[in-house]
Amino acid sequence: MAHATPALKQTQMTIDPNERPKYSKDQLQNYFKRIKLPQKYLNSPVHFDENLAPTKDHGLPLLQALVRYHVCNVPFENLEIHYSAHKTISLNMDDLYVKFAERGLRYGRGGRCMENNGFFGTVLRSLGYEVRNCAGRVSRMMSPDAETREKQGNTYDGFNHMLNLVRIEGQWWVVDVGNGPMGPNIPYPLQDGYECESIAPRRIRLQWRSIPEHAAAKDEDAQKLWCYDACFQPKGTSSGSKLVSEGEWVPVYCFTETEFLPQDYEMMSYFTSNNPKSFFTSMVLCIKMEMDEAEEKIVGDVTLGGDKVRRTIGPNVGGKKEVLREVRTEKERVDALKEFLGVELTQEESENIRPQTRLQS
Repeated sequence: MAHATPALKQTQMTIDPNERPKYSKDQLQNYFKRIKLPQKYLNSPVHFDENLAPTKDHGLPLLQALVRYHVCNVPFENLEIHYSAHKTISLNMDDLYVKFAERGLRYGRGGRCMENNGFFGTVLRSLGYEVRNCAGRVSRMMSPDAETREKQGNTYDGFNHMLNLVRIEGQWWVVDVGNGPMGPNIPYPLQDGYECESIAPRRIRLQWRSIPEHAAAKDEDAQKLWCYDACFQPKGTSSGSKLVSEGEWVPVYCFTETEFLPQDYEMMSYFTSNNPKSFFTSMVLCIKMEMDEAEEKIVGDVTLGGDKVRRTIGPNVGGKKEVLREVRTEKERVDALKEFLGVELTQEESENIRPQTRLQS
């Protein structure tokens, strides 16, 4: 008699709220060390009374600082896909803690949106914040492929991006630490028509509107979504960029308030890690944001993309760019990751570069 193959345990949200992932105080301290959180934020009363997390007086300033220091010290990167022996991504919160807070202290590793925002959301819950995990569709205007931007720029990918909503005094705030220089890099309120400066002179806005892709007979009957846009060259500024016009708003991603579950992200992560249509599979990418001297604002980024390392002051479209290094071999790229981004690959990782993205010497 044939024996049935045992079913694999399926991913799910833990039903009992008391058993959902949270990090201990010691684990949080290791994370704060990783992101170089200054003492004034370590002294926040939120650390001593979690009931203060959802307040504007105490919770919001700490949240703003955590976002800022996270994106400047934990890179947005896809190195696991290209350099690991297994080429797989774990979204398990214990694994992410080890990667970001333990190994991260030595090797400087980060991750993509589902790793960064999943981990960051758990950090916030551990501090007492109310967090909802959501998802978005990235605009094809963000594609690195010029033809895709030209011919399909008014369309969106399938759900492929994770972000968080955090409630402060009854108001939801958008928190996204997993989109590199295209992300907001600041918390901002979930409010139709909200607009502010982020990575000057770039402005960002949020609108509640429909997207061009819908099956409704009339546009006014189409379902609406939250649409996050960026204006890289506000009126009255001039960057010299030919990619955008003065005053032009560019869609970055749209998203829904619907709560997404671990099994949703598991499917999203599998596609973006393996499908050749995902640019993550075809380009080695590692990005860190940079702050001003006062450490109060994000002013630019350092990016390794493919075979170049660039520093950008200002927004990544229209900002002042400087090529720091052109890399021609795998050794040069691995060395550049360490020198410019603080990311150190082990010998095993270096030797396991994907053949498709290996730099030929």
